[in-house]
Amino acid sequence: MDDIIKSGVKTKVLMLSATPVNTSLVDLRNQIYFISEGRDDAFRESIGIANLKSALDVAQKQFNDWAKQNGERDTRELLQKLSSAFFKLLDELTIARSRKHIQRYYAESVSALGGFPNRLKPLSLYAGIDAQEQFLSYDRLNVEIEKYKLSLFSPANYLRPPAREKYLKQVGTRFTQQQIENYLIGMMKVNFLKRLESSIKAFEITMARTLEKIHDLQERIERFKQLQDASPNFDPEELDELLETDEEAEDVLQVGEKLIYQFADLDVDRWLQDLKQDEEQIAFLYVEAQKVGAARDAKLRRLQALIRAKVKNPTTTKDGNPNKKILVFTAFADTARYLYENLAAWARTELGIHTAVVTGGNNNHATFDKTEFNRILTNFSPRSKQRAKISDLPQTGEIDLLIATDCISEGQNLQDCDYLVNYDIHWNPVRVIQRFGRIDRIGSRSHAVQLVNFWPTPDLENYIALKARVEARMALVDLSATNEDNILNLDQLEDLVKDDMKYRDRQLLKLKDEVLDLEDFNESVSLTEFTLDDFRIDLANYIESNRKLLEDAPLGLYAIVPTDAAQPLIQPGVIYCLRQPDAQPKRADSPSATINPLQPYYLVYVLRDETVRFTFAQPKQILEIFRALCAGKKQAYQELCDLFDAETHNGADMTRYTALLDAAVRSIEKTFTKRALSSLQNSRGAVLPDKSQQANSKTDFELITWLVIRDA
Repeated sequence: MDDIIKSGVKTKVLMLSATPVNTSLVDLRNQIYFISEGRDDAFRESIGIANLKSALDVAQKQFNDWAKQNGERDTRELLQKLSSAFFKLLDELTIARSRKHIQRYYAESVSALGGFPNRLKPLSLYAGIDAQEQFLSYDRLNVEIEKYKLSLFSPANYLRPPAREKYLKQVGTRFTQQQIENYLIGMMKVNFLKRLESSIKAFEITMARTLEKIHDLQERIERFKQLQDASPNFDPEELDELLETDEEAEDVLQVGEKLIYQFADLDVDRWLQDLKQDEEQIAFLYVEAQKVGAARDAKLRRLQALIRAKVKNPTTTKDGNPNKKILVFTAFADTARYLYENLAAWARTELGIHTAVVTGGNNNHATFDKTEFNRILTNFSPRSKQRAKISDLPQTGEIDLLIATDCISEGQNLQDCDYLVNYDIHWNPVRVIQRFGRIDRIGSRSHAVQLVNFWPTPDLENYIALKARVEARMALVDLSATNEDNILNLDQLEDLVKDDMKYRDRQLLKLKDEVLDLEDFNESVSLTEFTLDDFRIDLANYIESNRKLLEDAPLGLYAIVPTDAAQPLIQPGVIYCLRQPDAQPKRADSPSATINPLQPYYLVYVLRDETVRFTFAQPKQILEIFRALCAGKKQAYQELCDLFDAETHNGADMTRYTALLDAAVRSIEKTFTKRALSSLQNSRGAVLPDKSQQANSKTDFELITWLVIRDA
């Protein structure tokens, strides 16, 4: 903000985000601050938002109230609660582009680029660990390690009583040092499980590293006991490398100030005793993991079978060529290297294909060409990366099997491939979607793309429960350790964390049976809900072609359309567009404009039984229905027109539609009042519109147009 946005020349900033809104609006606010240069009043004149922070704080409170609901979250309910100020802010500042939007508005360009491939139903596999079934199962190991003390990570438990106060003062969080270390132990236990979920080799490596740390600590304690002055300190940060994480180090725990223990303050004899028990338990797992190896690795065998089947029976591309390409993702570099070591030679000899592995940095390998990161990716997807235009790259031969960590889960065009394997499931469902997005892209030369997910256990409910329990602990410590925007007590934090985890867990389970877009999560809130860009494009195009027709059209025009069986949300009724003649705001921050996002227009969708399906607070949803039923339709539905004429005696008896219009006006009055009161309750600066600007049953509305929806 200081070095780029506020200093030097005026800077234009374009920010791209897949998930700007999930459970908190803080990230969104921080992004908007780049546009406003950190000023809360930057949009007072242009948009009518007097205070940016206040508007987003109100929206956050409404968001939190909605998120606390039990059961399925209904996005429509949230949209009705959120203020028009929030809607106007996002509508003015954001451009939301979903897959559906691109397919609709850029159809010709998409087609020229090759289009999107069809998504096949994901394959969900459980392969086991040991082909001889002698190693502990994933579920059994979970139960087993839950009993482990892992005293290596809990020096605070061995503090002598006189020294406790000295160390507690150093911890600048709401947790005691013992609590923090207990959370770290929980993280290490789940790290063991995540490593086993990835591969038996990754698990073996972690056991070896843990043993090495235990042995090192035991030796240092013994030297201290002998000399009383050698290696006098123990720094827990020395253990950080044991907490293997993916490329973004999402799970690293840093809480409070750096805390270094002095051995003299610890009961080292008791600690040595517990370390010995840890050593025996970890050593047993290490030896058993070593016995499995690649020869008995059931999961590796299953992956080989998938690769063999794909290469022996390749799909056919749109240009008639066989497609043998496979992209394998794993969260851990150790697993990626292990797979390459055990698949590359086999794939070259038996299947005749080249293999490569990328794990970030320079630690990459390939059986074809050089091992530079971008060369590997280009040789794997030569068409999408336009290898033909790069003269120093080989123009014949390519890589068909690519093994990678999440270092390539974003920003890479690899759509020459049509088959993606998640060798381990990332706990963040968004990351799984991002991985699949490498091949599910515009320009794919494939008719369809296949996602394959390896799950660690057939009991997914148990797996999700374990994940939620540990992840909630980790997130709780993370949240409580930050001071900014943190006004909640620990109980409130815990509730919000658990709610968020449950939400993400439901997303993860959905990935077992379907491939989702980010905007398809019906419990999340997409920016597409708050922007009318789609309709502005439609409107601009229509005005350009029909300007004279629109200028001559009288108010009150209506049309009759049939319901759509494919869209159960659309039921018989009427969509009314009304205008409040005297409510045209002189300023964008008019009180009435902060209540109705389309001021002075009101859109209401009323069903035939006078139930209001969507109020004026949900214009995007009403416009979506309007467009779905009317876009591209140039001829009247004569049969429906005849039925309407018969029902109304050629317009002489409009009783039914007058009643529906009255219901729409009552809805406007009720919703207007509710949103005005909510505005007063949630913002100290809120002001009620004057009477001439308020909407109620006595307001004189102009009927601009109406759409009758009925069964044939």
